[in-house]
Amino acid sequence: MESKVVLLLMFSLLCQQHVKSSSSEEDLQIEEELRRLNMPAVKTIQTEHGDAYDCVDFYGQPAFNHPLLKKPFIPFRCMMRPSFRPMRRTNLERSSASGVKSASIKRLDCPIGTVPIRRTSKEELIASRMQAKVHALNADPNTDEAHGLHLAVVRTKFDSKKKYNGGGMVSSVEMPWSKGSQYSGGRIKIQNGPDFIQAGWMGFVLVRSDHPVDAVLHNVSRTQGPVYTYNYFIYRDPASGLWWLELGEDYTVVGFWPQQIFSGGGGLRDSATYVDWGGQVYSPPDVPSPPMGRAAMPLPNILYDASCQDMTTINENHDTEAAGGTETYADRVKYYQVGDMGHKKAPLHRAMTYGGPGGATGWA
Repeated sequence: MESKVVLLLMFSLLCQQHVKSSSSEEDLQIEEELRRLNMPAVKTIQTEHGDAYDCVDFYGQPAFNHPLLKKPFIPFRCMMRPSFRPMRRTNLERSSASGVKSASIKRLDCPIGTVPIRRTSKEELIASRMQAKVHALNADPNTDEAHGLHLAVVRTKFDSKKKYNGGGMVSSVEMPWSKGSQYSGGRIKIQNGPDFIQAGWMGFVLVRSDHPVDAVLHNVSRTQGPVYTYNYFIYRDPASGLWWLELGEDYTVVGFWPQQIFSGGGGLRDSATYVDWGGQVYSPPDVPSPPMGRAAMPLPNILYDASCQDMTTINENHDTEAAGGTETYADRVKYYQVGDMGHKKAPLHRAMTYGGPGGATGWA
């Protein structure tokens, strides 16, 4: 399978074909899960990249296999659009940035009442299960990683009184090299206790018939430019408690995480307590870790490094603010680093760069 940059909610991931083989017991579990994921389709769309998207009934999408979402839980009209959308900057001012352009995806033509779900292969499911196990160990964002996951991020400092109702960024689109079960990507992460929003394996409900959550991004940044960017914006609806996701240059409302999948009393059924922006990689502990960003230690220049620009948080009053009260964090500074550029003039606003050559082995 040809390598390509795939939009997986908050990730720009390098999609890989080769993964470890599974045991016979795991094979049975995987085959059963594949039957649940690959639902009967109203229509199938084959893309130029070789991916097949099945247009499935809205209530037939994989999110509704979640045991907490089996029964109707929210009126249909509340699931189609948020009751409130925080202020955000448009891309009009970004057009003046030298060497910076917006990346794009190709919209799909699924019938109204259906959503596009990419057909999942056995190899991809094995890889996603492995990644889910890795992230399940990452419960406390203020402690070091200890399972082959390496970070270079700007993150909010711990403050028991501080609450967040979302966050956003304009991320550069990169394609670092990786192999096997490794991955390397950029992220925005929003967390409260054991609950976090980051990747698409956790009960995400898609509401668009033309915008898959794992669409191929058609442009990749180059050193010295052009830099291609993609917009990410996540916020909690004050009326329904749903966590909504908006993507792309026009901030398209793509879908949401239902509050039912989160834990109460210290989880994301309430506001978040932590947000970070930056890069992460994963590699089995006995395999040298892959590069991050553009495979070099970062400079304070978005033309030369992977970057997060216009980093924002949404406060308790649901107002959008430039990210503040933050610190930098990299768990293996010999291999990965982060550069906080602070507050810059438009269109960068609050910005950071990250990257590194990789090569870390063993446990953090």
